[in-house]
Amino acid sequence: MTFAWWHVLVALIPMLPSFWSIWHIWQHEFESPQSRALWLVLAVFLPVIGGIIYIVIGRGKAIARISTPSKDV
Repeated sequence: MTFAWWHVLVALIPMLPSFWSIWHIWQHEFESPQSRALWLVLAVFLPVIGGIIYIVIGRGKAIARISTPSKDV
């Protein structure tokens, strides 16, 4: 059996919800730091299922996007 490029693609596709969830959690604020940490732990330690659960349930619990400081020069 030989290794092909599409094997990597097939292995990464199930991980996309987790990667997106982790990115979304870092970019948004939540009601409390504990809820943010809980969602992050869920997405990291239950990779595929945790990411899907966050997309379905947790995404609506994010309050607002974290604003980045502007660089006024």
